[in-house]
Amino acid sequence: MAVELLKIGPVPPCFLSEWVPSERLIQGLRNPQMPLRYRLQLLQRLSQEPTLEPRLQVAESPETPSAVLEQLAGDLELAVRLAVKFNPCCPPPLIELVEGQYSVASDWNTDSEQLAMLGQSRWAWIRLAVAQNPSATVETLMQLAGDAVYKIQLAVAKNPETPADVLAVLAEHLDKAIQATVAEHGNATEEILHQLFPTQQKLLERRENLPTSILERFFNEVATEKPLWKNYKWRYLFLDQPNTPTWILAELANVDLEALKSQTNFSLIFQTLEEGMTVQEWLQDETIFLEYIAKHPQATVEILQHLTQYPNPYVKLAVARNSQTPEELKLSLLAELAVNADERIQVKVAENPHTPVHILEMMAQNEFYEIKVLREIRRVLASKYPENSHSFKSTVDYEMSHFKHEILYPAGINVDVESWMKIIESHNLLEIMANNSTSWDTSRQLTPLMV
Repeated sequence: MAVELLKIGPVPPCFLSEWVPSERLIQGLRNPQMPLRYRLQLLQRLSQEPTLEPRLQVAESPETPSAVLEQLAGDLELAVRLAVKFNPCCPPPLIELVEGQYSVASDWNTDSEQLAMLGQSRWAWIRLAVAQNPSATVETLMQLAGDAVYKIQLAVAKNPETPADVLAVLAEHLDKAIQATVAEHGNATEEILHQLFPTQQKLLERRENLPTSILERFFNEVATEKPLWKNYKWRYLFLDQPNTPTWILAELANVDLEALKSQTNFSLIFQTLEEGMTVQEWLQDETIFLEYIAKHPQATVEILQHLTQYPNPYVKLAVARNSQTPEELKLSLLAELAVNADERIQVKVAENPHTPVHILEMMAQNEFYEIKVLREIRRVLASKYPENSHSFKSTVDYEMSHFKHEILYPAGINVDVESWMKIIESHNLLEIMANNSTSWDTSRQLTPLMV
């Protein structure tokens, strides 16, 4: 009823309670019958509203007293500050004072004494600038961490120079956004991270360089009868962290190949086999994460030796490259990989500056490059690619599949492998291809194939 009375006449000051909606008070301002003393009380009351619109109305009003304009001159909202600045009743020296203090408070070169003084400013905008300033002292930041204004507390949490003592205070804040900011802060200590673990676990999963105790706590949270290596999410979390303890790496490295074969979806395996992938290649894909264990800074000699039992040349190569690997084991692995069927592995072995000369000499005596290429051409020509396949051994396989399904098969043309191989071998196609790599004029060299 009192709210309705404001529309038609004055009411006692007790009716300007904080419980009265600000929209109703704004309507009261528009009442031409309201005495000035009540209008001034309304303006004072609305200037304290937490929402933007009431304060903006006050900042724009030509009736707003200078004391209220002075209060709003350092408002956190730019719109309110601009409204005060262009209010005809606002004295220009007030704006100069506020903007001058803000300039000093936001300057990283301002000395600590000035920042400490400005940190006690009556204007929230100035205190916010001090809270964001990396040159602010511990004492000043600690004071601002207890500021009544939420945005200033959050600014202290975001300040990259905020020390652990101040972060520990903010970690006890009930607001989840402030807790999350503290959890992401580079100065957050191990104790603070443990304190925030129950509420900020998801965020901590994305934090780099987690302490060992936090990683162990994660492990205990997810520990089940299911082996850790089967959990895709957690195994990569632990492998991405440089402080993952050795015993967790050992758990990850303990892969049961027979269980992997028996418990995996057989329809998926059958699909991969249909697309040209062998069981050996499928196993390599499923155990590729072991390569990251071999590269991990906490991997021990025992773990590295254990990893060599798995039929994955990339894992063995990573073990051979690890500085912790015993020399004898390293040489044995390099000798084995030097004759691997995967030419990419051979290239990596040859590129390794630590590969012994006798292994490089052995690699030089391997099958000639031309023979390998001819064998690969025969394989590609003879391969039968399933339609709409998405898995290929190489780019050449992809291109040949596209060529067969888009051009040859629709035209009813079959690939006669032997005829093609005879053409390639009889016309020295490999030599022509090699010459073409350094010559722009290829028409003359390819003429025999166009007859």
